[in-house]
Amino acid sequence: MTGPVAMACVVMVWFRADPARNDECRRALAALGRQMRESHGVDARFGWRDEPGAGYRTWLETYEPVAAERCGAFTDALRSAAAALGLDALSIGGRHDEVFEWGA
Repeated sequence: MTGPVAMACVVMVWFRADPARNDECRRALAALGRQMRESHGVDARFGWRDEPGAGYRTWLETYEPVAAERCGAFTDALRSAAAALGLDALSIGGRHDEVFEWGA
């Protein structure tokens, strides 16, 4: 017999930015990932997808694992830290976060 499954979530964030700002986005995302790892013990990764002809690059960040009971507080802290690092100003149309709960 196994014990209860520990619930966790993953926080994913996407945003679009002008490709001319790629270096700024990379630096800010790297700093954000370090900050979240140091302050919350959550692993962070980021990547991108080029959008040919659209005039922007779409960036994606992931943060996991976050204990299910901490997802709201973590997401609030992430939003605040991202704004302080200038990511809101770099985004076209805002940053969009999605939270998914993992069952196993």
